[in-house]
Amino acid sequence: MLILDRHVFLSLLRGGAPVVLLLLGLFGFLELAEQLEDIGKGSFSSNDALRVAALHLPRIGIDLLPVICLLGSIIGYGALVRSEELTVLRTSGWSLMRIARPVLVLALLLAMGVLASQQWLIPLLEERASELRVKTYEGSARDDAAYWTRQGNRLLRIGSVEMGMVPVDIEVYELDVEGRLLEIQRAARADVLGARDWLLRDVTTITFSAEGQEINQYKVLPIVPDFGARQIFTLINADYALAPLDLYRYVRHLRSNGLDSHRYEVLLWQQLSLPLGLLALSLLGLPIVLGSGRAMSLGARIAIGGAVGIGFFLIERLTTQLALLYIWPAPLTGLLPDLLMLSGAVLLLQRR
Repeated sequence: MLILDRHVFLSLLRGGAPVVLLLLGLFGFLELAEQLEDIGKGSFSSNDALRVAALHLPRIGIDLLPVICLLGSIIGYGALVRSEELTVLRTSGWSLMRIARPVLVLALLLAMGVLASQQWLIPLLEERASELRVKTYEGSARDDAAYWTRQGNRLLRIGSVEMGMVPVDIEVYELDVEGRLLEIQRAARADVLGARDWLLRDVTTITFSAEGQEINQYKVLPIVPDFGARQIFTLINADYALAPLDLYRYVRHLRSNGLDSHRYEVLLWQQLSLPLGLLALSLLGLPIVLGSGRAMSLGARIAIGGAVGIGFFLIERLTTQLALLYIWPAPLTGLLPDLLMLSGAVLLLQRR
């Protein structure tokens, strides 16, 4: 029986491989085209654009993985149907759930790999991509220890970023038109509520004048950074690049400071629900290919699977936006589309 499991497993891998190559090639090309638009801005070069697109590919692959699992399942099981091997398995006593076991094992392995990648690999790659994207802005740079950027007469230094979203060891330098130093603001950390809405915490300000210097301390000090939204979020991690544990810690940080954490709770539950979505769409491929091969071609079944996968992708995005707009419960928002898809897959298998 293990030999038969391995045969079905390999058939599923052969079905998924061309889907991976096709979708990653297509979306990788679109990502590269987007990066090429910024060549010539600052010191951003064509080599930088290629590297940024390559660094984004793993994240893009994870976003596409539910669709890849569905199409790979359809193609893999479709090959078994076309060669009558699936019929032989059923007449030999295999139930549909027994036939589905290899794809469920494959989905579980992928889910574990995805969670590990989201925790360790994706944040690292996205951070390196942000280091390259900093080159697109004049007056912005990143050394081994800190981010530096300048806009007009203001310089901003960020020592590091905790939890992917909290800048720490911050210094803001205010200069006059002749480049003389007017004020220094030093903060232990900042809560980034928006691109132009920061709360500095544990702040020391030093103001310079002809009479000397004046030192003041503040527990909280709001500032409006004079930098564009894209520039600000190039310096810190985008929310989609946060690791699950970083998201969890960031949610706790926002709650402890009395700030709204709903957006990040929704993102956290989206990441945690991904394994369930992989199981649901992988299992859905089997009932789609069952039935008479003469009734519908494999190409038509693949088209149906593609439509279902794209619809699932769009529903997840729509649900997220509605949850953010109407403050829906984060667990419900993250799990509902996946649970509905899993329930549909199980019901279709029972009907077969």
